[in-house]
Amino acid sequence: MSMSSLGTALSGLRAAQAGLSVTGHNVSNSNVMGYTRQQGIQQDFSYLNRGSSAVGSLKMQVGIGTNVAQIRQVRNKFYDATYREETSFGSYYSRKYTAGEEINIIIGELQSEYKAQDVITDVWNSINEMSKNPAAIETRSGFIQSCVTLLDKMQDINKSLFEYQLNLNEQVKREVDSINNIVSQIADLNQEIETIEADGSRANDLRDVRNNLLDELSGYIDIEIKETPIGNGQTSRVDILFQGNELLSGNIQQKIGLRYCNGDFPFVEPVFTGSDEILSAGEPATPLYPNLASEDLGTNSSSTKGSLKGLLVARGEVIGNYVMDDAQIGNFSIPNVQKKIDTLVHEIVTMLNEASTRGMGLDGQAGVPVFVRKSGAQGNENPNDYGTLFTLNNIQINPELLETDGYNRLGFSLNGDKDDNTILMELVKDWKEPIDSLEGSSIDGYYKKIITDFAVKVQEDREKLESKIGSIDLAQNKRLTISGVSLDEELSNMLKFQHAYNSAAKMVNVIDGMMDKIINGTGRVGL
Repeated sequence: MSMSSLGTALSGLRAAQAGLSVTGHNVSNSNVMGYTRQQGIQQDFSYLNRGSSAVGSLKMQVGIGTNVAQIRQVRNKFYDATYREETSFGSYYSRKYTAGEEINIIIGELQSEYKAQDVITDVWNSINEMSKNPAAIETRSGFIQSCVTLLDKMQDINKSLFEYQLNLNEQVKREVDSINNIVSQIADLNQEIETIEADGSRANDLRDVRNNLLDELSGYIDIEIKETPIGNGQTSRVDILFQGNELLSGNIQQKIGLRYCNGDFPFVEPVFTGSDEILSAGEPATPLYPNLASEDLGTNSSSTKGSLKGLLVARGEVIGNYVMDDAQIGNFSIPNVQKKIDTLVHEIVTMLNEASTRGMGLDGQAGVPVFVRKSGAQGNENPNDYGTLFTLNNIQINPELLETDGYNRLGFSLNGDKDDNTILMELVKDWKEPIDSLEGSSIDGYYKKIITDFAVKVQEDREKLESKIGSIDLAQNKRLTISGVSLDEELSNMLKFQHAYNSAAKMVNVIDGMMDKIINGTGRVGL
């Protein structure tokens, strides 16, 4: 037995020891979220030539042991990509559904006993009562009070929607900060991993941290990941793309900043910029989502990815009102609801104002409008001049009606007779008639339609979210079958490597004993 036998035994000892170390590391991290199972790859160490074979030109070789070539992570890139894509889908619908539930609470007033629909009905009831006794002080006063309550209720709902928009706006800012922070961390990890692996080592635990950050990032935005070999290919770095734009390339980060959507509202949009300040509306910068209002975001769309996009779609870029067209409102949840509520209120205001100014008041003067603009503007509405519009933020009860005996100024008498109810009876009838601007609904039924239609959309988002949660779980389970730690398998490996270690150790002891006998137990001939 030659010295090479000792080297062979020692190589087996080292390989078994490395296997035990890897197994112990797997077991100790088995409950760590995002940990990837590691595996020692063994290969033949080298060979010694022992002359030529009698057959052909083959050489006779003797192996001199085994070598642990690398400690690798057991991952499947396809499963990683699938999991991240499904996570991106799920995060979009999660944000949109959560926002939809909050909007439902606001417009449905689930915590209120006196709901908007009740207020609208009360206005009609007050008109109906007034038609029975047009000159009565109590019916006229009741009508004015019902209009005050209606306006307060609708403005309160509109205010709550706007405040929730501001809440979502702050969430957008926080998510942009989180995205930049994650990309920065990945860039630092790229550099650290490259340094450690330059000599052939493996920074597997750091790679786990990097992969976990990539998983988290995929929840915020839809990313494409490229792993680029570096140097002799012993290590690699991760580059990140977003819709063709390089978020991280060669460890150079392109930051995402913010820009005001327009000059009228405080809402911001994410853009590619090096500025730490929020850019003014119209300032040059490439937006992350340039066509968000008009983009196809149906349930079968492949563009519904990332929680950031879900927030932006729920929040919108404007405060919706009745003069805005579909191009401005587009896919946005809150602006769509705001526009519909504002349209309803505008129809009520227009109908009541026209009725009250058609006839004469009890004071014998021409009737005054029930609602007036806060801006004080008079005349026709001009879509290009906000001050002339009857929007929720620009209307109030006519102060003349709130004065003492102001009810006398309501012009509901067509011929000047205080008992004339012609206008009021027409108003009672028109209230129940379908109106084109209310999607064919009546004033009495349109608010119910707003709530119902929006609830259907929220339910669609919920169903899509539940479907994506199932897809995410399936993708994660597939990943875990490859990358997860099985304690039963690790126990089996531990026993295997323990036996291999003991066998190699016994061989070393035998060779050591033989060498000791040769060196110390024999003497020179003749002595």
